[in-house]
Amino acid sequence: MTKGLLIKKEILNHPEHYFSAQSKSLEARVSEVKLSEDEENEIVKDHTQKFVRDKVLGAFKIGEIVSEIINWNDSVDEDLKEAKKEYLLAQYFEKNDHNKEALSQIKSFLSDAQGNTLFNKILRILDDSPPDIELADHLSKALQHMVNNNFHKLFDQHKYALSQIEQLTPQALTILSDHGSWPLIKLGSYTSMGSKISSDWLNEFTQAYCGAKGIYEPGIMNRVKHSINELISTRLIEAHSVAESNAKCNITQVGQLLLPYINA
Repeated sequence: MTKGLLIKKEILNHPEHYFSAQSKSLEARVSEVKLSEDEENEIVKDHTQKFVRDKVLGAFKIGEIVSEIINWNDSVDEDLKEAKKEYLLAQYFEKNDHNKEALSQIKSFLSDAQGNTLFNKILRILDDSPPDIELADHLSKALQHMVNNNFHKLFDQHKYALSQIEQLTPQALTILSDHGSWPLIKLGSYTSMGSKISSDWLNEFTQAYCGAKGIYEPGIMNRVKHSINELISTRLIEAHSVAESNAKCNITQVGQLLLPYINA
């Protein structure tokens, strides 16, 4: 089914009809679809472009090479998307002790308009990133949290959390989820507004965190520093003084909202 059909006006206005139709056979559903003249013209246009790409360009050697590259890329892209989906769902089931119950819950989630919207948002985050197990692990936790919580009542909150997760690298998400092991920060001179540290504390926290994790390789330390800076710049974490020359990194209110999605 083409993208144009999936987003046609009928589906947008009455999503419950679409999800109900999924239980019918493909042949029955296809026979029930009535296309407008514009939709038919769009499909013809798409197929014509594909014919030109595959057949006309194929008449030339350079065209054959271009066609092969395009076809190869399409195939690889599809395989990667499928692999990401399979891993995501496999991790979801691994995180649930009762697979029968988990299957029932995920079916209800995917068969619901709001649940399906959230699931597709997760897939878009996966598709927009290179294959990354760390990211897939975080998103499988987010999926579990949303499935196990009222996705009707919390739909806007879930959607907002996914939007925040989308802006962060997998490494930044990992550091955020590891908040329980964050060490104290030893500061030299600093400025503050109340207890909140207002001067730069990125280097000190990076050194303290890497030391606590036994990370001393400069390249890795730079990547950790970059991830910590992401969390600071997006205002998910901040430092507060707890004793003279010592500070503690705390998660902000927005950061706290993300924790259930990455610590499920």
